[in-house]
Amino acid sequence: MVRKSFTKLFAASSLALLLGACSILPKAPQLTVYKLPQLEVQRQQAVTVNEVIRVAIPYTRNYLDTHRIIVVTPEHSLAVMDGIRWEDLGPIVFRDSLIRALRSANRYRAVINDDTAAGDYSLRSELQDFQLDYSVEPAEVVISVDASLSSLKTKDYPISTASFSAREPLEAASDEAVLNAFAKANQQIHQQVIQWLSSLSSSSKN
Repeated sequence: MVRKSFTKLFAASSLALLLGACSILPKAPQLTVYKLPQLEVQRQQAVTVNEVIRVAIPYTRNYLDTHRIIVVTPEHSLAVMDGIRWEDLGPIVFRDSLIRALRSANRYRAVINDDTAAGDYSLRSELQDFQLDYSVEPAEVVISVDASLSSLKTKDYPISTASFSAREPLEAASDEAVLNAFAKANQQIHQQVIQWLSSLSSSSKN
């Protein structure tokens, strides 16, 4: 199904405020919910360490903290894709997929989310980009993130920081192509993060 129609970001909420509480607004359109496809990552040769890493939900800009798939239009304005959304907020979708990738890489004894205080290390991040960019030709998915690794045993002071980015062009104008591009860009980020973590020696982390 070809889809290149967008809804300007925040337009619906602004309209609701203008019309007031007594106005009758049309029902929101039914949205198709999508999971972010998980592509396999290469396992590192490094030996699994007997440590637990805790992965936090990324900080992000307000406009990325949404279930909707964000679009940068040809006019460089922000919009959302019509008719579809992620299964959860974008930062949570990213965090959960990163946890699955780290578990698959088998680098740590356990990889957990930040719902618990347990763990030896904390992986925090700031999600800078997680969107579809139609301001370039061909259109492409852009994901970028700044990450920091901290020891939970030494006052949570950052051990190392790094930035990662990936771009993946769309192969077609369809929902499936958008999801595939997100999956491929996300896989690139996962591989970069895993290589970074594997490169940190035990001596530099203590």
